[in-house]
Amino acid sequence: MPIAYEDVTNMPRLPFKFFKRTNHAPKTPAHWHTGIEIDYLISGEDLKTVISGKTHHHNPGDIWAINRSQIHSTTGHKDRTYTVMGLIIDNTFLTEEYPASQQWLVQMDHISHTTASYRQLRKHLNTIAFLVEKPISDPIRFLILSEFFQLIALIDTEYTTKTAASNHPNHSLADSIINYIADNSSEHITAKSIAEYFKVSQVTLNKELKQVTNLPLGKYLSKVRLMHARYLLLSTNYSVEYIANYCGFSSAKVLARNFQTWKKMTPTTYRQTFSKYFSE
Repeated sequence: MPIAYEDVTNMPRLPFKFFKRTNHAPKTPAHWHTGIEIDYLISGEDLKTVISGKTHHHNPGDIWAINRSQIHSTTGHKDRTYTVMGLIIDNTFLTEEYPASQQWLVQMDHISHTTASYRQLRKHLNTIAFLVEKPISDPIRFLILSEFFQLIALIDTEYTTKTAASNHPNHSLADSIINYIADNSSEHITAKSIAEYFKVSQVTLNKELKQVTNLPLGKYLSKVRLMHARYLLLSTNYSVEYIANYCGFSSAKVLARNFQTWKKMTPTTYRQTFSKYFSE
């Protein structure tokens, strides 16, 4: 069950994909895409997103960002309904029209709902949501673009940290590496074998991947495998031995040790799952 690459299709004549969904107990498997995603939870309590292995809890009114090429998934409670809207920005358009965005790391965790910048961010998202429901004539398109460009400028000034301007990440190479790892993480691939596959040095491999994912290759590969394993352990009846082998771990005991370090299962679930293989 490889982590999917989402090939995002923009709205006609607009540089982003807009979505608005009302789901009962939404569950989106782990996936990734090249564009920055901005999400807004309109209703529903404790929507969980896992972004690059870190779990976030969202409640109504929360707005959050998913940076370029970050692996992410979403889970809601089975007895609740959630309404979420947001947009995925076209990466080619953004980097060409707003070159400074190449150094963006967007950070929107736990934004206070009382700040002026939050109210402005929500206004832009709500206005775009209202306008995209209309037939996209030229006047409507320009109104949408006006709100969109103001949104981009607000993100830049209020919600980003910058990487060094001299270190321009090769997103094409980084995305190819991410895709390769997603498709082959169940195999016993290593930093050396990946570098040989892409015909680059391990230093280059680590540098390019870290600039996009904020993780060196070894940690990123381990996190992908653990995200795979966690999903399978919680959503299937496969044995621990099968899942460990399927996700690229040499044994169930090694998988148990990785989970103990990663801290992405509750202590109770951890003991129930791995008590046969690993003594805490």
